[in-house]
Amino acid sequence: MNRRFGDSIKISGDYQYNAINSPNPVQRFWHLSKKLAIARYLPPRQDDFVMDVGCGSGVIASLLGESGAEVLGLDGNSEAIAFAAETFSKPNVQFQLGLVDEQFETSRPVDKIYCLEVIEHIHLNQARDMLKAFHNLLNPHGEVFITTPNYASLWPLIEWLMDLFRLAPQMSVHQHVEHYNIPKLKRLCRETGFVVESVHTTNFIAPWLTPLSWRAAEKIDALESTANLPFGSIIIVVLRKAVS
Repeated sequence: MNRRFGDSIKISGDYQYNAINSPNPVQRFWHLSKKLAIARYLPPRQDDFVMDVGCGSGVIASLLGESGAEVLGLDGNSEAIAFAAETFSKPNVQFQLGLVDEQFETSRPVDKIYCLEVIEHIHLNQARDMLKAFHNLLNPHGEVFITTPNYASLWPLIEWLMDLFRLAPQMSVHQHVEHYNIPKLKRLCRETGFVVESVHTTNFIAPWLTPLSWRAAEKIDALESTANLPFGSIIIVVLRKAVS
């Protein structure tokens, strides 16, 4: 049974924060699209207790907290947790160091769990343990929001080019050790006790339009989200806890 305790290449604690504020419009939109997807498919409610598992520098946890929900961000990178706690902690947004496939304890059942581009960083057996931990934490009608690169799209080429030109910390092998397509991800989620409520993809064309027109990119992103294209670069699944 393989188990990873972190990426084999150093990722700075402020990585996601820097990415969403990048001067590169493609990178900036790529990370903004995560916020757009949450707003479309699983926005938190004011009375929710939610977790951002694999929260990195805390950008998404902070966004979730803007709804008024109680938010707990969890990550195994101590530098990321330190940065997130210093930058984004509020009375309703807190951060905790921990590994994503561990059994967590929370003060009350969780309403929603967000896990954005984390599952590809751990081995399949760890992903199974992580989803089982989610199932145990959720209330009877709890939901999960997961994103991951779509290896049945242009993503493998994008990843190869990014690694080749060192446009980000090396992803192949050092970060991404498990590759998902839509059928594989759906099968794993069902095996671990979840009903797949919806599947979407994003970042097919929209990010590449940003050097020409940010407004056009936003419009295309909205169209891509309603078209249910199978070949967007990022898979988004919304899950519901199955109860017998």
